[in-house]
Amino acid sequence: MRHLVVAAVALLFATSASAADIPADLQVKLQGAMLQHLDEIVVDGAYSYVDPKSQAVRTVYPANIHPMIVPFGDDYFVCSEMIDEGGDNLTADFLVREIGDTYRVVQVLIDDRPAMMAAMSKLGQ
Repeated sequence: MRHLVVAAVALLFATSASAADIPADLQVKLQGAMLQHLDEIVVDGAYSYVDPKSQAVRTVYPANIHPMIVPFGDDYFVCSEMIDEGGDNLTADFLVREIGDTYRVVQVLIDDRPAMMAAMSKLGQ
């Protein structure tokens, strides 16, 4: 997973976030928070969770770490992709918040972009 961090940071500098006004150093911190979270929760490359839509346990694998970062009030969504056991790509939106002097993932939405968009519209974003 450490090689993913290096690749993601390089990719982050090569492209810009969806909100161009996010400073590069903050982009790195936000992306790093997502990667650290993945390092902490992934077991043998897999992440299993209860999918609220299907009400079943699903297992996904980190796939494409890309630098799409979307402001959400005082927080940020850092967006990525996962692959399920059937090989299908799923969006993964990590809600990242500044806690003390560090950024941490506080929620993960997998394959639920409509929930993220609805929450953003309620904030007027």
